[in-house]
Order: sequence, then C-alpha cells, then structure tokens
Amino acid sequence: MKLRRTVLFFSITILLFSFARSSLAKSEGNGQFEGKKVLYINSYHEGYPWSDGIIRGIQRIFNSTGIHLETQYMDTKRNVDESFKKQAGTNAKLKIDTLNPDIVIVADDNASKYVIVPYYMNKTLPFVFCGVNWDASAYGFPADNVTGMIEVSLISQLIDSLKGYAKGDRIGLIGADNLSNRKEAKNYKDKLKVSLTKEVFVSTMNEWRKAFIDIQKKVDMLIVAPPSFLSNDLEKIEFETFMIQNTVVPTGSVETWIVPFTLLGYTKISEEQGEWAAKAALKILNGVSPNKIPLSTNKEGKLYLNIKIAGTLDIVFSFSMIKNAVIIE
Repeated sequence: MKLRRTVLFFSITILLFSFARSSLAKSEGNGQFEGKKVLYINSYHEGYPWSDGIIRGIQRIFNSTGIHLETQYMDTKRNVDESFKKQAGTNAKLKIDTLNPDIVIVADDNASKYVIVPYYMNKTLPFVFCGVNWDASAYGFPADNVTGMIEVSLISQLIDSLKGYAKGDRIGLIGADNLSNRKEAKNYKDKLKVSLTKEVFVSTMNEWRKAFIDIQKKVDMLIVAPPSFLSNDLEKIEFETFMIQNTVVPTGSVETWIVPFTLLGYTKISEEQGEWAAKAALKILNGVSPNKIPLSTNKEGKLYLNIKIAGTLDIVFSFSMIKNAVIIE
C-alpha cells in the first residue's frame, strides 16, 4: 500500500510538472498565436539569395508560434516593366483580400511602392516593411499602420576595416556608370557623411582597367561598387585576375558578389531584416500599434577576407579578424 501511494505521489508530481512546463512554453510563445495569419509579400522571386534569407529569418522567429504564414512573390527583379510592377501590386492586393491576414510583412521597395502606398496607407490592416533602401519617407513611412526596418549599406564599417591597412585617409570609389552606383555614392556622402576624395564611374572593361590603375595613385583605400558590365562567368574570371594583379591599395565592397575582387567585404545579412520584421509583427499581434514601433536600420554584417589580394598587398590578417570572417582563397 505504501509503495502504491509513493508511485501515485510521483505520478501526480510528474503530471503537474509537465503541465507547468507546457504552460510556461505557451507563455513564451509556443502556439500562442494559433489561428493568426501573416502574409509575406516579397518584391523579388524565390531562389534570389536576398529574398531567401529574409524568409528564413521570418520563419525562424515564427517557428512554434502557431502562426499561419503564406508567401507572395512579385517577381519584379526579373521583370522591370512598369506595367508588370503595377499588376504585381494588384495581384498582391487580391491575395490580401482573399487571405484576410492579421498582418502583412513586405520586403524591398516595390512591395511598399505598389502595394502599401496605393491601397493601404493609414488603413486598419497593419504592415511591417523591410529592405527599403536608405529612406522610407518617399513612401510616407512611418504611418499609422506601417513600421519597418530601413536597409542601409554598411559602408562605415567597411571603411573602418580598410583603415587598419591603409597608409592614409583618402577614400576613393570606382564603379560602373549607372544610376544605382551614383545614388549609392550620393547616399554615402549625404546620409553617412563619408568624405570621398575621388569618384570614378566607367562603362566598359577597358575604361575600368585604366581608371582602376589611375585612381589608386590618388587615394589610400578604394570602395569597389558593382561593375555591372560583366555579363558572363568568363568575364568575371578575367576581371578577378586583373583585380588581383593590379590592386595596390586596400579595396573593399559592401556587395557579396564583389568580394572575390576586393581585399575586404562587409555585407548586409538578409536574415536580420526578416527576423526584425517578424519580431515587430509579433509585437503588433500582441496589441502594440505599428506607430508605436520606431523605424530601425540594419546593423549586423558579414566580414569577408580575400587571401589572394592580401598576398598581393603583403597583408597578414589578425587572428581576431580571421575567426569572425568568411575566408576567400
């Protein structure tokens, strides 16, 4: 009899402990948003690394919350025609009307421009954006029902890293002659107060060869903006060979695909954007108004170190840098 009472006592104790642990887990987020629907609208397409990183960040935060998450891709990276973008915005609105989500997360500029602005500004449906470049005021954000994370290039962090290997403080920039690169350079100067000693924009590989060699005579470190005239893998291989053989000052980029051509890279992490947006969405689902959540900017970065170009410059990276970096050999 005493044994049975002891067994019963421990059985009840285990049941109570399991119930308490289950209740605690639920209070910490597991399943507490069961039945809530979130729509994620991405301006680009599945398979694009930036887009894929954002959705991974969202899923990581929503895991075990009970949220029903659906995704809509606008595909406006591969389709740049204005009529296509407007139709993609209309299609996204139809998806919202059909799903009737509790909140919508949108990524990158076109989702804000073609979905939120024409259809939902200052309405009741809450939105969280991410990936809007540099300044959201052009879209009227923040708004009563809109908050988000602004995307900025981590150029200041890159320059700080380059300074450790530069012989002076003169900063140059070289890139393909296009609107995107010119706007980036302007934002570096206007918004981040980066002082550029010299800027060069070129249209062909031959122009690049001459300008790259020339600008390094006038600066102590060099920001490399995308050479968008590279159209195939063979041209990229030839370009990489040229850059390795002709780099004489520390060079760097904030674009992941450019880092094989530069000494350093300091790039944004798309998962950070998705995680922040998802956490903001949880706050809103818990009753916080979007206009009570301040706009944020991305801060996390991934450091790349190029061993080939370091060898060209006789640079030896410190262990503290190497242990926190992606190594390109």
